[in-house]
Amino acid sequence: MMKGFKYACFSVLSLALLSACSMNQSSESSMDNQPTMNTTTNKNPLVGKDASDFELKDMKGNTVKLSDYRGKKVYLKFWATWCGPCRQSMPELEKLVKDTDRDFEILTIMAPGLQGEKTEEEFVKWFDQQDYKSVPVLYNPDGSAFADYQVRSIPTEVFIDSHGKIGHVQLGAISNEDAKKIIKDLP
Repeated sequence: MMKGFKYACFSVLSLALLSACSMNQSSESSMDNQPTMNTTTNKNPLVGKDASDFELKDMKGNTVKLSDYRGKKVYLKFWATWCGPCRQSMPELEKLVKDTDRDFEILTIMAPGLQGEKTEEEFVKWFDQQDYKSVPVLYNPDGSAFADYQVRSIPTEVFIDSHGKIGHVQLGAISNEDAKKIIKDLP
């Protein structure tokens, strides 16, 4: 039974990562040349449902549970190092992370070792060379969070309200201003 569940999670993640960045993979242009909110998915079947809890490790080995943020709004970003739009959006996300006036939490999730992603060890070396070291990264090595949130393309941004319900799912990179607007409209 557990093998079947793992296989199903892996299959969903495989499909998600295979389709990831498909529209933007060949383009390495700056975020300024890309439209923001390129695919709004207000009709996403997850919107209005309880956000699936997870327990993942951060880069320092600390356990992070989504349920620990109950009562706060949360911006979740699913991404990969091989995804051009993901990498391009991270410096802007770094600015948002450093914004002390925000009233929401930011978490990013990547799947080390799956579907061409760097291993944890490779990722740490790579991440240390980037300009967005303040962005909180959670490791999801079995891809279960990707499966739970039905991630089919990378990046995918999930906005969770203070009641733990999914309020918005955004496919593709998003600007900080658009993210703030979405968060502001959540209860």
